[in-house]
Amino acid sequence: MTARILLVEDDFLERSRLESALVHLGYEVVGVGDGDGALARLASERFDLMLLDLVLPGLDGMGVLGALKARGETLPVVAAVTSAGLDAAASALRAGARDFVVKPAGTLRLRVAITNALALAAAAAPREPASEPQRGEVPHLRLAHDADRTPPAAATQALEAPASAASHLPLLDALGHVRSLEQVEAEVIRAAVSLYGGRMSEVARRLGMGRSTLYRKLSALGLPVQEPIPALAVAAE
Repeated sequence: MTARILLVEDDFLERSRLESALVHLGYEVVGVGDGDGALARLASERFDLMLLDLVLPGLDGMGVLGALKARGETLPVVAAVTSAGLDAAASALRAGARDFVVKPAGTLRLRVAITNALALAAAAAPREPASEPQRGEVPHLRLAHDADRTPPAAATQALEAPASAASHLPLLDALGHVRSLEQVEAEVIRAAVSLYGGRMSEVARRLGMGRSTLYRKLSALGLPVQEPIPALAVAAE
C-alpha cells in the first residue's frame, strides 16, 4: 500500500511545492500548517511518516517531537530545516527524528530521507513472523548491513531499479549511524550513470535535476561526462 505522509509546513507556497513533489514520488499526502494541527490529525488518522518543519507558529517542531515521545508514538519523522538551522537538525535527531532535509529539498533528497526513515523505523519495530510482501507495498532501500538478518516485509523490496548495486545502497555506516545525504547521493548518482549507460539526459531526468547540475556533481565526484556539454549549459542554471 502507498505510504501516507503528514506534511507539517506553515509556509503555503513551500507546503504546496512539497505536496506536489511527494505526490509525484507516489506518496499520499495530507498537509497542515502548525504543530497543534499535526497532533490533532495524528490523534484521529493513521500516517506512515511525518515530514516536519521545525519552525512553526504556536507549537514548533521540537514541541511536536516532544509530544510524540510523551505519547509513546513511534511514527518516523523527517525534520525539515534551513541551511542556517543545521544545529536544530541535530537536536531533532536526538529528539527522535529519523532523518532530515535542508529546505528547499529536491525530489532525490526527499526520497532518500523518507526511504531512510521508513526503513529504519521498520528495522526497529518488533519482529513479526516472516510473510510475503504485499503487492504494491511501498518500496524501501535495503540496508546492506542487515543482509544477514531477516528484515521486516516493508523493507525487503528494492527501489525501482532491477537487482543491482543500486538496490542495496547502504544507508547506515559500520557503526549503525545514518550516512550523510551527500554520501548516499553520490552513490545514487553513480548507480544511475551505470544503470542508464551514461545517457546523461535520462540520468538527470531520473534524478530530478538539471543536466548542468548533474555535470557539476559528476565533476565533483571525478566521474567522466559521456555526453558533450551544450554551449552555455552550465550558465543556464
